[in-house]
Amino acid sequence: MYTDKFVKLAWILTFLGFLIALSLSYAFLPIQVGIQADANGNPDQLIDRETFFYLALGAFVFVNVICLISFRVLNALPASSPVFYRSELFKDRIRDWFAAFTTVINIFLICTVSYISLFNNQGDYQIGQFNWIMWVGPLLFVGVVIWFFFILVSPKPINTEA
Repeated sequence: MYTDKFVKLAWILTFLGFLIALSLSYAFLPIQVGIQADANGNPDQLIDRETFFYLALGAFVFVNVICLISFRVLNALPASSPVFYRSELFKDRIRDWFAAFTTVINIFLICTVSYISLFNNQGDYQIGQFNWIMWVGPLLFVGVVIWFFFILVSPKPINTEA
């Protein structure tokens, strides 16, 4: 199934993308990283650069390990069980959705790390120009949830196996 290969490739790309974004962010962050701003846009909550790096990496690893374990459990459930899956096609669709969900979480983490990096960068720009970055993850999340409901309400496919 092409969807399965595409979603796995997207997950691999987001995995590598997060590692690249985190590495580049770490290289250019100041010693104290602002993670929250006051009404004027000045950082009012600061953490150490190393703390930010390990928190971001820990969150990424935690989310991906939990999703990988859940994906393996979903994959191990038999498609013949009427309690959870309706058919092999339904099982494939749920597995693809779950891998896409993990990819969307990774994209959200990439956007968050990138935004914090931009917020702390001393460049010659206004951070407001990059506020759209924080909308990418939630919009993709809404799309994935809609896809999930579409999968759940789709009619049971006709069994074409002989």
